[in-house]
Amino acid sequence: MKKISGVLLILLTAAFALPLAALIYLSFRSGDGFGLEQYRRALSDAEFLRRLSCSCRITLLSLAFHLPVALICGLLLARGRFRGRTGLSMLFVLALLLPFQVIMLPVYKMSLASGLYDSYWSVVLLAAFAPLGTLISVVLIRGVPESQWEAASLETNSLFETMRLVILPQILPGLAVLGLLVFADTWNMVEQPLILLPTPEKRPLSLAFNDILKTNTDYLYAGSALYALPIVAVYFLLFGFSARRKIR
Repeated sequence: MKKISGVLLILLTAAFALPLAALIYLSFRSGDGFGLEQYRRALSDAEFLRRLSCSCRITLLSLAFHLPVALICGLLLARGRFRGRTGLSMLFVLALLLPFQVIMLPVYKMSLASGLYDSYWSVVLLAAFAPLGTLISVVLIRGVPESQWEAASLETNSLFETMRLVILPQILPGLAVLGLLVFADTWNMVEQPLILLPTPEKRPLSLAFNDILKTNTDYLYAGSALYALPIVAVYFLLFGFSARRKIR
């Protein structure tokens, strides 16, 4: 059974890894040989670099706001004692299930009314208050045994102190996975910046990627590899972080 599981795991890993491996291989092809020519052309294209910079700015800001908001909301929904908590939790679930097309018009109207339309903050705040992070935080916090909450209450009456000193260290691996999900979702967003960022210069690479590569086919594969590199790098950073915690 273990051998079958191992073989199945290898096959599944290959199914996911082979396209990326083929992309990297082709990105180093230059004429009849191999080299860094495609990467040199990609990194010398000002338009490509500008859109890549926009993607980094939007993604990092969204991540910086999303995780604290998700933790605070998740803590209140998981441990708070107030009327309407169940209804509020169901509202978060409903917001998660609704596709963006349903709330597209209200979001557009709100961005106009708040003066955030055509600014990075319109996209950043929309990503920062996405319901997925809150619901994952609720699951993580509720997974902590009740006995630990009771033990922590003997030391402090502050819910947030208990969260910081006792609970947060235990749910860090889950938060790392949440960070990866938020990073990937924001990095690859298309509809939100398409609607909220009408100025082409402000749009991220995810929105302009196809148009740029259509006019610059000489670095097609290298551009794709550079676009995928941040998500792969974040994954391995989080994987290493989780591995170090297990060793400890």
